Amino acid sequence: MSGKYPALLARRADAMLTLAEELLHRGLHDLAVLNAEYAAQLHVKALLYRVTGEEWRGHSIRQLLGVLALMLRRQGLAGEAERVEDFVKAYRRHLAELEEAHVRAVYGVFEYSEEQARLLLDTAKRVVELVKQLTRTIFGQPPEGV
Repeated sequence: MSGKYPALLARRADAMLTLAEELLHRGLHDLAVLNAEYAAQLHVKALLYRVTGEEWRGHSIRQLLGVLALMLRRQGLAGEAERVEDFVKAYRRHLAELEEAHVRAVYGVFEYSEEQARLLLDTAKRVVELVKQLTRTIFGQPPEGV
């Protein structure tokens, strides 16, 4: 599937990733992490929409990546599904921390350090790069406007 919706999600995600970097440089680590987490989520949701034609809800990046692997496998894209599964295995702990950031960055009683924020921003960037590579492999190009 293709269309304007996944392109919109991807544009928002790219803007959030840029904002996360700016916030990190300004010392606003919690907000940097929050935007990085959203960027990763939205990129995965954009690809899920292109693969399935359905909007996906939820905030668990690990669950979204798991669903992506399952949907890719169902579409006969076993190699791409394995790439996602291998990625999740390799970055399991960092993905769990990124996922936790969705709530902790807003409601947590502790602030993220610069080092923690950089690690989670890097993890989000890795998710985004994986999704962009998969999009190019599967569709030959990212959604229009990205």
